[in-house]
Amino acid sequence: MCHVALALLLSATTASGQENLAATATATASNARDGYVPANAVDGVISDESRWLSHSGRKAWLLMDLGVPKRVTVAHVFTGYQDASAVRSFDLEYRSEDGWELIPGGRVRGNSQTRLVVEFTHPVSTSAVRFVNRDPSQVARVREIALYEDASVAIGTGLADRSRGNRPEIDPTRHLVVVNQVGYQTSWPKRFTAPLSPDGALFAIRESNNERSLFRGVVRNGLGDFTGFRPADGDVEFLIEVSGKGLKSAVSDPFSIREDLYQEQFWQAAVDFMIDSRSVVGTHPSAYGGSAWRDGTYYDFVVPSLVLLYLSDPEFVESMPKQLDWHYDKKRILSKDFQFDAKTPHSDGVLDAARGYYADLEPPHPGAPDVIKLIHWGLGYYLLKPASKDPSGDPEPWKVQGQTVEQFAFLLWAWPRLELDRWLDKSFYDRCQAFVSKHWEESGLLENSKWWDPATYQSVSDLMGPNPMGGYLHPYKGRHAPGHSILPNLLMYEVTNRSGLPNSERYLHAAQKQTEWLIKNIDWNDPRSTKGHRMSEHKTVPGLVWFLQNYPDHAPPDLPGFIEKWAQVAVSRSNNMWDFRRFDLGEHWTIPKLNEPGNLAGFPACALSASWVVKDPELVKRLRQLAVAQFDNLFGRNPIQAAAPGHPENGFRLVERGWPKLYPKNVCARIELCRGALCASPGSEMYPLDIDGKFRHPEGWVNFNAAWNVGLAYFAWDQYGRAPFHNGKTRIRTDR
Repeated sequence: MCHVALALLLSATTASGQENLAATATATASNARDGYVPANAVDGVISDESRWLSHSGRKAWLLMDLGVPKRVTVAHVFTGYQDASAVRSFDLEYRSEDGWELIPGGRVRGNSQTRLVVEFTHPVSTSAVRFVNRDPSQVARVREIALYEDASVAIGTGLADRSRGNRPEIDPTRHLVVVNQVGYQTSWPKRFTAPLSPDGALFAIRESNNERSLFRGVVRNGLGDFTGFRPADGDVEFLIEVSGKGLKSAVSDPFSIREDLYQEQFWQAAVDFMIDSRSVVGTHPSAYGGSAWRDGTYYDFVVPSLVLLYLSDPEFVESMPKQLDWHYDKKRILSKDFQFDAKTPHSDGVLDAARGYYADLEPPHPGAPDVIKLIHWGLGYYLLKPASKDPSGDPEPWKVQGQTVEQFAFLLWAWPRLELDRWLDKSFYDRCQAFVSKHWEESGLLENSKWWDPATYQSVSDLMGPNPMGGYLHPYKGRHAPGHSILPNLLMYEVTNRSGLPNSERYLHAAQKQTEWLIKNIDWNDPRSTKGHRMSEHKTVPGLVWFLQNYPDHAPPDLPGFIEKWAQVAVSRSNNMWDFRRFDLGEHWTIPKLNEPGNLAGFPACALSASWVVKDPELVKRLRQLAVAQFDNLFGRNPIQAAAPGHPENGFRLVERGWPKLYPKNVCARIELCRGALCASPGSEMYPLDIDGKFRHPEGWVNFNAAWNVGLAYFAWDQYGRAPFHNGKTRIRTDR
């Protein structure tokens, strides 16, 4: 159901008794955190950025002085942060001649609502109202308090509700045309969504500065397909107009169509993000989580994603602007005046590792691409600080994790293919090889991980309640994609064979054993085994395809059917007007509770690689449509009609509307300070078309962008008909 009367919530009314009495109040408080002053709670704005916050562990109250006695009948109380952390227990008191007294009906206990109407059993006439937090163990997070004389006033009357974000408006009498705001690649599937349009509505495509129609079609099932429209590359933008069937006509956002649009518009932003989000030396001198990238962790895929991106088009990567100056960063980081922010989790040893990287390792050679410098930074950091622990409540202990060790295999394997000795010293290769030899077996990479077993998965019902941010959250956090070590073992099989090292067969045997285990134990019909692995799903399917295409004589005989089954399930969950691959066909369109732009960003690697080995041409065609559609979703083809970047001015110049719900810029990992950050995507609450659905956590994550790198790499491989193995020149079938 779509909600269309959005403006009503924001409109102030001056009818008798319906003005907000707190709007002119003077606010004071028992205490307040820096930047979250009492006046924020009566400024007429419902916002996470404009709140009063108390200190924890102390008695906390907020006083609203009305100046003169006024009759108060109801209070609207907005507390918490985003959709959680509502103040559980509080009293509303009024100032009487005898002091402070509880307002009749003003006692609230066991509250979980962030938007609460407190109607008093008896109105009071008073010159001041006081909010008292009765649970000192909880921080009082108060976004706004409004007071009214008329108890029937609608919640939010007279307030600017910025907690809802900048949501679009929908006119039910008019067509709605939802597109990828950046655009489409000429030779790929090109589709849009018209969620209000009846079947048979007409659409026409024209240049944005010209009324002449260039392509026409018909809307079916809320979808328009213009794959057949293949204009020559140019600087023009296009519009889609939908008309007919009793609705007023509507025009889409402008968009581009170019043969290599993804490279032109996304690759620089992808690399810029990895530059800016580096721990210590990036855009903030901190290291949330203690890894090489801020908010990185052992299960991130940053280094492999950069290797794959480079491998998919070396010439393009080597032509990109060079921003990183190793010697400048060395001088800065080794200076006694360098100020490291050690207040974030797992900061111990970080500065020593960063300084050791610049002091002890040979730098990249002059002229090295930024992608190579980033790979060198990541692996160099892990050589010096290999042990880690996920700061989000992961039960895994502090140790050298197998998924950290796996990352080294990608560099070792790619070294001769990319002729990396042009850019890196052979001593770096040798140190990486020694690291792998020491840690591969002891970190469990030759075995099946206990976390792959679906018996370890939480049920969907386990995630009900407040939006989770940490804890067990398996598999939904994305820590342990099943079979994540299959591809790294295959890479090490080739590395050891190439180098004449002993025991190379053990890597191939491990990959065989792990693949056989997956075929026997993983049911693709269980969404927790597919989309449920969030941004890490791409570690599973492409590895299986890699095995089948690179080592067909050694792959288990049931592997082709296993991959095809994944493809069939993915397609079966995507029959909707958004071409959106759902979590399930019940109430969960997306992963329960969690934010999932990384799954959308990495999905093309799964769909495109699977399309190279399945036999059914219709299945191949649909997989390619879905690969594009998940990228479309990231850039505006979704119910909220907004692109995933919260700050599109930082790298996404063609985006019309970035994500409307913003995360604060200067907290946690400070990802919002980075160019190219992917921040959020719609959750189930907004599907199929509910623009008033709740926003999910809008914070970017380095793991989301790493998955995006992988998706971009697979699009490039498919675009040019090359496979990501052997010498990179093996042709693949691309049925466009």
